[in-house]
Amino acid sequence: MKWPIRNLLNPVATRSLLYGTDPFDLEYVLQKIDAIETMSGREIKNVWFTEWERKASHYLKYALEAENKGNRISAERFYMLIAQCYYASYMINTDDIEQKRMVYKKLEQYYAKSIFFRKNKSEYVEIPVLHGKVTGYIHYPDAGNSDKPYPCVMTYSGIGSCKEELDMLALPLLERGIAVLTVDMPGTGSSLFDYDLKCVGSHIDAAIDAMADFLEKRNDIDSEKIANFGLCMGGGYAFRASSKRKQTKCCVSLFPLFINYAKLDSIPVWMKRGKWANYQQGECDDYYSAMKILEEGTISCDFLMVHSADDNWMDTTASMSLFDKASGFKQQMCIDEKPAYVSEETIMHAMPVGEQFHWVKHIAADFIEERLGVRE
Repeated sequence: MKWPIRNLLNPVATRSLLYGTDPFDLEYVLQKIDAIETMSGREIKNVWFTEWERKASHYLKYALEAENKGNRISAERFYMLIAQCYYASYMINTDDIEQKRMVYKKLEQYYAKSIFFRKNKSEYVEIPVLHGKVTGYIHYPDAGNSDKPYPCVMTYSGIGSCKEELDMLALPLLERGIAVLTVDMPGTGSSLFDYDLKCVGSHIDAAIDAMADFLEKRNDIDSEKIANFGLCMGGGYAFRASSKRKQTKCCVSLFPLFINYAKLDSIPVWMKRGKWANYQQGECDDYYSAMKILEEGTISCDFLMVHSADDNWMDTTASMSLFDKASGFKQQMCIDEKPAYVSEETIMHAMPVGEQFHWVKHIAADFIEERLGVRE
């Protein structure tokens, strides 16, 4: 049963590694999964949650010790290791919504502790929207004390993601001198758990408007140097945001997903039904029709779209139909190398193959840096 079970967990393992979970910690937990005598989905989840909690407790001892001694670098690292443990737990789908909430709140808590010790400034923000609040961070590339306003990238997470996961897209931009707004889009993170924002078209569209208005009013952000950047469903959100804000400098969509473009059979079961899916999407009579609002409009800003011939949600035809909607300078990059993991459906957390091409984020960051004129 060893390899079939590991195949089942491939999507969860991959997402965890992308966020920075230590590979040795991951292997340790997977070996505990291998040791289960009577396999069942319930037992796999129980062992997964238990072992990651144990790992987190182990690191907490060292995090507190480092914090008490004023060892900021170690404190940042150990708190991030804890956050990564809870992130791995959060990737497992479960119908126990309260357990899902508790795991996420620990992820949120220890991520916040970690970034507090970074050298660059991170400001927690809550952005009022029509239906509640969008929660997130503005990450600055330095201490946040520049005498000039910062160019800024708005990043977008898809369903099942969170603002903490977007850290992996933010870091390459911060290194290039760009501020980054990372948020829990409706249906994700604390925007969902604390403010009941759902992953439906009206909530998402309202969040996109509110985020743009929020940055426009800030004196420390250069409103003439704003870009949109998203991955998976977030890539679709970035396109929609750029169509609504015509002065956007550029848009980058990595392996974008528009639910209505994808074939219904290709969308994993966990996104279509079950208590967790219903909680994220809310009580919507026709979810897919309600999401069609996000397809409206086109963009004229510079556009980079990266897609994969092996994407199991958006095939090449669907991806190119989105690309064709852009009317300005546009560049598409089709990745033809095979992904490491190709499992299409599991009881856990299926994922599009594009997220496995971790190196693409640096190409995206260079594209954005050039358009925002950071090196001028």
